[in-house]
Amino acid sequence: MKNMIQKECILTVDDDPTFLEIISFYLKHSGYTVFKAKNGKEALELFEQKLPDLILCDLYMPGMSGLELIGILKEKSPETPVIVISGEGKMEDAISALRLGAWDYIVKPFEHFALEQTVSRVIEKNKLIKENEKMKRKLEEKNFLLTQGLEQLQADQKAAEAVQSKLLPTGNKNFDGYEISYKVMPSLFLSGDFVDYFKITEDKMGFYIADVSGHGASSAFVTVLLKGMITQLLSNYQSRLDDTILKPEQVLKYINNEILTAKLGKYLTMVYCVLDLRENLLFYSIGGHYPSPIVWDGQSAYFLQGEGYAVGVTAKAEFEQYSIHLPTEFSLLMPSDGIFEIMHGKNLKENENKLLEMIKQSEMSIDKILSHLNIRTDRGFPDDVTLLLMNKKSAPSIEKNH
Repeated sequence: MKNMIQKECILTVDDDPTFLEIISFYLKHSGYTVFKAKNGKEALELFEQKLPDLILCDLYMPGMSGLELIGILKEKSPETPVIVISGEGKMEDAISALRLGAWDYIVKPFEHFALEQTVSRVIEKNKLIKENEKMKRKLEEKNFLLTQGLEQLQADQKAAEAVQSKLLPTGNKNFDGYEISYKVMPSLFLSGDFVDYFKITEDKMGFYIADVSGHGASSAFVTVLLKGMITQLLSNYQSRLDDTILKPEQVLKYINNEILTAKLGKYLTMVYCVLDLRENLLFYSIGGHYPSPIVWDGQSAYFLQGEGYAVGVTAKAEFEQYSIHLPTEFSLLMPSDGIFEIMHGKNLKENENKLLEMIKQSEMSIDKILSHLNIRTDRGFPDDVTLLLMNKKSAPSIEKNH
């Protein structure tokens, strides 16, 4: 029996007819209505005629490039989500597309389930935004339903608080002069964002931020698994079984394999770090997480370099370890991508610049960041918003009496 529920319309754009047919077949098999365009001009014509719910666009096409097409589409319909298709080794172009307004990207070659998950996540996110806007417009006439919704939300939030209180770190910590704090703000119900920090040895600590795909209980469940996996790696090190916990790229590889083995239909983005407290040396690996961590050294603010696959998408994923000698005094900010949903910039580039300017403060704190962005934690968000902040100041010098 065919599914009688009408699913979303997707416009696919690619100059390779074979590849265009393959992804169209995959999407139709998943229940979507698909329109195909082999170049930018044809895509614009179909866009005007069909008004698709989502656009899947190749970056590299003759004539009008994918980046040019995205720029035009965003002027015509800023609310229509765009997913870009990028080749391996072309992450800079994918980031450029995100800055222009694309919602997500997927890297060739990819498997059917990776395409379906990316499309589903973007459509789910777009639906959530539209639903929130609809709720605001119909507040009075939907008062009874809103009251019921708030009661359900309050019940879910209580359950979320109970779960998060057992999983998340217990308050702010100071690790030998490195002050670390965080804030996790769920969108509607349970949060798919997660943070943790812990001592590994006397002179090394670990910390990370993760963002599980989707929202609600299923995403929160993955954070439970994530916490358990990190705890197991830490236990292995303390029992002298292996030293994976000290190697960020191996940690991401391990979690990637475990998520795939569990077959939960979920993936996550993540930044995992190990800090040498004596040498002030940071080792880290990035698993598809955006934006990258930001460092403020008292003179300038900058994003840490690095990129990588999302965790739990493919067994072929490779992760790289990076390192940086941190300044004597610094602030290190690690946000989830939900921060951009509430910054209201024209594009990602503008939001990135706002983040860089915002962190340029002598006394950085989570509360100051929230105040600077005019964020009230008693309001709902279109996506989970999480901030992890580390501050380090020089130890005061002690004068000796002669």
